[in-house]
Amino acid sequence: MADRVCNKLIYEMPWEKYTNVSEIPHQKGIYVIGVNCTMSGQKAIKYLYLGQSRDVHARLKQHKYGDQEIDKFVKLKFRRNGGKDLCVKWIKEPKHKEKETVYIKCVENKLVCELRSYSVISC
Repeated sequence: MADRVCNKLIYEMPWEKYTNVSEIPHQKGIYVIGVNCTMSGQKAIKYLYLGQSRDVHARLKQHKYGDQEIDKFVKLKFRRNGGKDLCVKWIKEPKHKEKETVYIKCVENKLVCELRSYSVISC
């Protein structure tokens, strides 16, 4: 189950612009925040953060005003360029809170990186 959701998050779900967060429904789920960057001359998206919420729409908006490390990063990006290089993916997940750690580990293993729900660590 976790593997299927993990694959969906990484490979199937399209990245959305963070600036279009108003289009994300008010639903329980798991979400990923990424940032556009250039790696070895190629455009890429770095996975920064995986989180869960009973209202993904509201939680993504809250990241622009909070005090967690990811919040500070999101605020900085919005100050610098209106958040144009931030992007998000999300999936509906009724058991979002209990599944968060499982999904973090799965994404880490598939991307071969460290990804935490509480700090900004790039892949």
